[in-house]
Amino acid sequence: MTRFFKSLAIAASLLTVALTGCGKTTALSPSQLAEQNKPGTLMIQTVHNAEFSVPDYNLNEDKMAQLFEALGKKVTSGEYTSEQQMFVAVIQTVLADPLAYFTPISERMQEQAEVSTTGSALAVTEDGYLVTNAHVVSSEQDDIKGMLADSALEEVAVSSCKSLWNELSDGYYQEAIGALMGTQEFVELCLQAHVKYFAHHMSLDAIDTKIYAAMGATARDQIVEQGQKATVKAIGEPAPGKDVAILKIEATHMPTVALGDDKALAAGDRMFILGYPGAGVIDEQEAVEASLTAGLVSARKTMADGWDILQTDAAMSSGNSGGPVFNEAGEAIGIATFAKVDPTTGSQVQGANFVIPMGVVNEFLNQANVEPAPSGVSQLYQTAVTQFERGQFKRALASFRQVSELNPSYPYVQDYLSKTQAALNNDSSGASLSTLGLGGVALLLLSGGTVVALRRGVVKLPKLTTH
Repeated sequence: MTRFFKSLAIAASLLTVALTGCGKTTALSPSQLAEQNKPGTLMIQTVHNAEFSVPDYNLNEDKMAQLFEALGKKVTSGEYTSEQQMFVAVIQTVLADPLAYFTPISERMQEQAEVSTTGSALAVTEDGYLVTNAHVVSSEQDDIKGMLADSALEEVAVSSCKSLWNELSDGYYQEAIGALMGTQEFVELCLQAHVKYFAHHMSLDAIDTKIYAAMGATARDQIVEQGQKATVKAIGEPAPGKDVAILKIEATHMPTVALGDDKALAAGDRMFILGYPGAGVIDEQEAVEASLTAGLVSARKTMADGWDILQTDAAMSSGNSGGPVFNEAGEAIGIATFAKVDPTTGSQVQGANFVIPMGVVNEFLNQANVEPAPSGVSQLYQTAVTQFERGQFKRALASFRQVSELNPSYPYVQDYLSKTQAALNNDSSGASLSTLGLGGVALLLLSGGTVVALRRGVVKLPKLTTH
């Protein structure tokens, strides 16, 4: 019976809003869009525990002989005029192509490490179905090898590069590197060479992958403790494939994000990205909320496999992956996916960010037999936010209390309850008797036109003349 009456209360509240809005879809302000949709935007963390090994290496003697022969010809032709030039050319060539010049040997290093990726997601049903990017939750071995080589084996790579530098202890060679190549460039090239070698020759002996989803403001190092375990129900291929994954967590009365149609979008239309960008995190222990960026649709482009993708100039970074992208009405019309990177510099190309449209996402929702639907408690929360923004604090307080009763862990509702109660208290104090009259006298207008004068506890009813 309790559930019946709660459901009835939600239905009544939503009916009131529907009648008030007359069923029209209107543009939201950026702040309204963010406040209404932050609860249904989640942070995702995928944790890989791996046991792996990598082989040590020697320099390939045949390849080195060929290299010396080729460089010798350049000395003969006069292209290289010093031993230093030839030495630096050897270093640059070998480190630029480690898979050719590093030969694996039987001796191997056994390691165990944990690596993780973070991203964003949107909830599409009140019982816990989520949408994110495939690459956020992927357990593809090549991706994991790259992460392990880049992080878990960083100390090994640094140690190897230090050893190489020490072998060049003759000041003559170190000076040559400093003068003709740059010491910092040598270090970076050496580390990149080892990461590439480790990733290519690594053997993964065991992998245990777990996915966690957290709502609301959460510190990145607390997602595992505060989040819920998620399972993959459908998954595509990471970019340039259809980079979509459908997840499931156990939930009831969960906040959701309303879905829209991307087909009407055209170049120049506004769009908004909501998520947890890594670039916005200063401290891993700091609780962070989903943040909003805005931009325009730049173009609709066709991928190699024949499906469309949306390009936007709205800012996004790695943690945004899988987060919702909205139209002006606050409807999710796609998910943030990837940014184009300049291959020469490794930096992100400005204005070249891409969104997988909702039409593609729907393919995977259908595959997982998921029917997206806004949750009643989410609509009630949105109603409460609107009431709060309009200054209808009594109504907002009642609505927020209903949300809290249905789902005590609903993100941000407790903050809104505190703010709404504070606003009501301020309204009450603003209407106090001491502020409405001179010399301690207050005038209160009553419904019948009579004015009651209060002074030192004495009540008088003076006669008034109406005009």
